[in-house]
This record gives sequence, structure tokens and C-alpha cells, in this order.
Amino acid sequence: MKGRSGCGLLLVTGAFGFIGSHLVERLLDDGEEVVAVGVAPPAEDNLKHLTAHRNSHKLRIAALDLTDLNSFKRILKSFQPSTVYHLAALASHRLSHRDPHPYLHTNLNTVLTVLETARITEPTPKIVFTSSSSVYGDNPPPLREDMQPKPRGPYALSKLIGEELCRHYSMEYGITCPIIRYFNVVGERCRSNIVFKIFAEKISRGEPVEINGRYVDGVYKPAERDFTYVRDAVEGTVLVGRKGEGAEVYNIGYGRPVSVARVAELMIKDMGRHVPVLRKELLSHESLISYSDNTKARLKLGWKPKTDIEEMVRIYVEWFRASLAP
Repeated sequence: MKGRSGCGLLLVTGAFGFIGSHLVERLLDDGEEVVAVGVAPPAEDNLKHLTAHRNSHKLRIAALDLTDLNSFKRILKSFQPSTVYHLAALASHRLSHRDPHPYLHTNLNTVLTVLETARITEPTPKIVFTSSSSVYGDNPPPLREDMQPKPRGPYALSKLIGEELCRHYSMEYGITCPIIRYFNVVGERCRSNIVFKIFAEKISRGEPVEINGRYVDGVYKPAERDFTYVRDAVEGTVLVGRKGEGAEVYNIGYGRPVSVARVAELMIKDMGRHVPVLRKELLSHESLISYSDNTKARLKLGWKPKTDIEEMVRIYVEWFRASLAP
């Protein structure tokens, strides 16, 4: 297999996004030399956070359009990273149904740019591709890596095609490109379409929060998801970068279902402001219950999640309050 690991400079695409900025932060904590690649202009808050890091002298920033093959060729030729963590993507299973074109166009072209550039670059870096639990579709949980994917929507489809490209480049060209399927990653600096931020903003304004679910035999069942703390997800990502081989797939999820009603209850309690909780219907393509079997990541990577849902909510509420302070 082509691809190097264990030493050398590291490159992160999507470095100014939610998970990407936490990954860069973790790599800098470890004393790694990091090239942070993202769209121009980068997300200002996350950029400021990274440039204020105590090891920011080890950080290099490259703002570019990752669908531009020639620009990324110049980046790889200039820095010669040993590993590329490819996190750049448009991310929202639900929103992709409303406007599919940018999700398919962006997500397919960025992974193709990264893989094709790696193919023609010497020395060839290892590529870590970050996919999504949404590729499983309506498979019955717990969701295992050996299940047949059933993507239901443009975002999920774009991630599955990205996985297939990784398998193709691994088999045909010997590139090492292991695959991560994230499950419901939450935490500080999360995107505006993630339930933690949605709930916190509504509660802070004294507005009702909406939970999604479905009526089953006349009884309303709130959706259940495998909420995974971002720092645990990043730890799994780093381990895949160090130990992942071929185009192996790894679930990175806590491994248990948590009701969105429970999340709302915890957040209302921790924020100390009572608001009504309204019931809404899940969309037809959305699963009622989804959670991972993370046995493979535990056994092969030595990874395990450490942060339970109560602590996730507490940490997030503390951060959210601090972010509102003048």
C-alpha cells in the first residue's frame, strides 16, 4: 500500500469547520506540524481560535477552493504531508434534500481532488476520508460497518460515493485511505443546524424547542441518536490516521441511542430556563432510531468514547454561555 504514516507534517481539509477545527487543535496539542486548508475566507471565529493556540507557530493556513485540482496540487507538492485528513464537505442530511446540487457537486469534487492529487504526488500521503452514519439509511441498529449501505438523500449519497472512490483508489493505485463514519457529533463550535445549538439558542431566547419523532401504534416516540462528543470523535480520527489501513471503514460513535427529548430535558435543566417542548414529525427519509456498533474501532484502534450525554450537555451549555458574554 502506498501512503505514509507516523511522522511528517499533517494536512487537514475543512480545517475551519466544526470537527476540522477541533482536529487541528488536537494535532497542535500533540506538537504536530499542521497545514489547515479551508475555503476563503476561513470561518473567522474558528480561525481566531486556532491562531491563538500556544503551538500556532506550527500551524500553516491555506485558504482555497478544494474543487480546484491545480491549487491542491501545489499545496501537496509544497508541503508533502504524510497524512491528509479530508473533512471538507457540505454537511446536512436534512438540508441536502431541499437543495441537492451543491451537496453532490461539492462533496464529490473535493474528495476526487484529494484522491487524484494524492495519486500523482510523490511521496503519496495517507488519506483519511470522513464519511457519515447517514450512508446506512434505514438499516436496523446497531449499525455495523459490514451492513449494505442504503443512503436516502443527496448528502448520504455523496458520502457513499466518496467511500467508493476511496476503495477504488486503494485497490487500483495502492493509496491508503481509511474511512470514518461519524455518528451525530456534537460539542463546542458546532454548526447552526446541529440540535445542540438549535436547542441552546431557542432556550436562551425563551422560545419553545421542537423535538422530532414519529407516532408508532398511536404512541409518540422521540427520535433517538448516537450523540458523540467532538473531542472523542477527534480522538478516533487521529487513531484512524495512525492505524487505519487500506480503505477500511470505522464507525466513530458512542454506541448507544439517546432520545432527543432527553437532550432537550438536560439542556433546559442546565440552562435554568423552562420552555415548552413541542413534538414534530420526522421527515419520511429520517430513521426513528440510529446508533452505532463501535466494536471494530474499539478492537482495532484501541478507541473508546469517554463523554456521556450528561457531560456533553453540561460542557456545551458552559461554552454557549461564555460565547454570549460581551
